[in-house]
Amino acid sequence: AQHIMKISELQQKTNGFIAFIPWGFEPNKTQMQKDGIAKYPSGGLRLLKMIAISRIMFYGLISHIQSSWLTNGIGMAQLALHFGSDDFGGTLIGEEVVSATGARSTELTSMKIIESIKQAGYYAAERDNFYNVIKNF
Repeated sequence: AQHIMKISELQQKTNGFIAFIPWGFEPNKTQMQKDGIAKYPSGGLRLLKMIAISRIMFYGLISHIQSSWLTNGIGMAQLALHFGSDDFGGTLIGEEVVSATGARSTELTSMKIIESIKQAGYYAAERDNFYNVIKNF
């Protein structure tokens, strides 16, 4: 919770964040995993709680909370939309951070993203980096 408070305080001072993207801890290929300190990812329930708390804590400060299909998987990203996230995440070209952990595939077509959002009961929209809507689907 301290990190969320620090981000909130920084945002109040700078207004520098456009969005918040919660990522669960992924121990794969880390020193913590090698040392036996962390064996398992942080899990879906913790992620959903973090998204819900972020939506409340950042109210009026950070407008967009991303569910990030890339780090959390498609199903969890769909659930996250119901817990306060308003951004599913998009297509990525040349992504190397998450793929280096071997945690999951980092390839998803635009059509699959649109279908996944609609399956969750929401309308999909393409946006630019500043959250201006380019196209509704």
